[in-house]
Amino acid sequence: MRLKRFTAWATGGAPSAVRPIHAAMKMVPFFASVRAKVLAASLVLLLIPVVGLLFVRELAIYLRSGQEQVATAAVRLVAASLSDRPEINLRAIAGPTGAPSPAADGAANAAELAAAVATALERERIVAFFSASEPETVASLGNNYQPNKQVERILNQSGVRGGRIWVVDAVGQVRGLSGSLRVIPATKDVGKPAGEQQPRGWSLLLAPISRQIMPHVMPMVTEMLRDADTIPLVMAQAQRAAIGESSARWRMLPDKVALLSVAAPIWQQDNIVAAVVIEETDAQYRNVAKGAAESVITITLIVFIVVFGVLVAFVFRLATRLSRLQREANRAIDPQGRVRGDIRHTHDRDEIGALHETLRAMVARQAGYNSYLEQLAARLSHELRTPVAVVRSSLDNLRDAAIPDDDRKFLARADEGVARLSQIISRMSEATQLERMLQGAHRQRVDVVALVGGCVAGYQQTFLSRRFLFSADTDICFVDVAPDTIAQMLDKMIENAIDFATVDTPITLRVLAQEAVPSGTVGRNVAISIENKGPLLPGDIGDVEALFDSMVSKRAADHAQTNAAHLGLGLYIARLIAEFHHGSIRAENLPGGDGVKFSVTLSCSRA
Repeated sequence: MRLKRFTAWATGGAPSAVRPIHAAMKMVPFFASVRAKVLAASLVLLLIPVVGLLFVRELAIYLRSGQEQVATAAVRLVAASLSDRPEINLRAIAGPTGAPSPAADGAANAAELAAAVATALERERIVAFFSASEPETVASLGNNYQPNKQVERILNQSGVRGGRIWVVDAVGQVRGLSGSLRVIPATKDVGKPAGEQQPRGWSLLLAPISRQIMPHVMPMVTEMLRDADTIPLVMAQAQRAAIGESSARWRMLPDKVALLSVAAPIWQQDNIVAAVVIEETDAQYRNVAKGAAESVITITLIVFIVVFGVLVAFVFRLATRLSRLQREANRAIDPQGRVRGDIRHTHDRDEIGALHETLRAMVARQAGYNSYLEQLAARLSHELRTPVAVVRSSLDNLRDAAIPDDDRKFLARADEGVARLSQIISRMSEATQLERMLQGAHRQRVDVVALVGGCVAGYQQTFLSRRFLFSADTDICFVDVAPDTIAQMLDKMIENAIDFATVDTPITLRVLAQEAVPSGTVGRNVAISIENKGPLLPGDIGDVEALFDSMVSKRAADHAQTNAAHLGLGLYIARLIAEFHHGSIRAENLPGGDGVKFSVTLSCSRA
């Protein structure tokens, strides 16, 4: 243990200022640490998938717009291929190809021809029903389904895939129906919209996420349909096209798939005789957007995990280095500012490494300066002894010489000054010797009650003008201490109490066993207190703590009971001894407001 507090005496600084600096060296809460801040900042990486999904949404909008343009061009092409075809009569129900018209045969054969036409049409309806891609749709049309072979042949050759084509005449009869909105029943995707496939591989893992984000990625469609609403809406759109109103409408099917229906009129010369309606789902384009969204999710998820992991590892490494540097700096300097160790050398060449080396150099310089200050007291006491001895011998010679009686008072004052100077040198040497003694002190297991009682008996014989009271709440309490240092600590505290105690008032010493309160203590604690009547302590807690610093003495002329020189080392030495035994010392005013109490807490040993 080294004597740091002579720094204040030599430099005029405030030694107590070191404590707040050391007290600030504490663990930083996690949510206020660099780790938490960088982790929170890393969440900005979540903007990557958000931006990717916004891009996919724009892609889906462009795909839907392109699908609408392609469907519009396809419906116009089909309408053009059916327009101005004399062989295709869409004005009225046509008979089989090559059959004579009822108006040309005369009235005699009208009934036979009408029956033949009806039979042929029924045969065509039956054949069309069984060959239809969606028999349930044909069945729901009933007698409104009057197919035309040439029309359906052209529809089948139109090249439209993944959709359904309607040809509706002016009276609302379906003259042609081709295609389907459903997949072929032979696959596992029965009942699924055309083009929609079951997820596999990574898509299977990301399917739950895709189902949640796809409604937000795909453009919204406000008009919702039921299964029974499809045919009436197609008929209504065909009727509007039959009066020259082409249209394109988006609707949402019950299975959350968007349906596009585009209608265009069929012309015969200058008259509109029918309408073509093409229905397509966005399943194919939805799969494209879904695949893009899954790719974005997969890539951004991998990038996020990798980048986030690298950032976390990097930040935790930086935080670990800073925490290690904090611990090393905290261990290097004790609460009183004494250098206890060193900061190890680092090979890092970044800013933290530079800070590490700077702190290491600062601690080394402070250690050297502390060593110089610690040796300063011993050097001064050694160097001052010789001139003090010379002055003392000179005064002795003057005392033997014949000098006037009026001048002897000056000689007495010089003797008093030399005595005070010698006392100061002795106490400086005492503090230095205490440091060395504590370094080699050996602890023993002693009864603290008997130890304090023996010291009290010695005080009663030494200070005859004072009265001492001693009490203990336990008979035996063993403590592992260096007995001589404990006795020296009590001597310093008793000297302080005698200096401030009011005349004819007792000085009370107590030994109290108490439960361990400070962290790190084992078993019970024992408190040694010294009480005296007299002036109170200053009201500021900082001034009270400063009493235990070196070279601090708060003595008024009317309170000092002795004329001895006071360097403010007594309570400082008492604090050094208490801290050497892992204890604490404190001062407080008595509850009655008529005196003060100094208490030392030591950790007891288990019996």
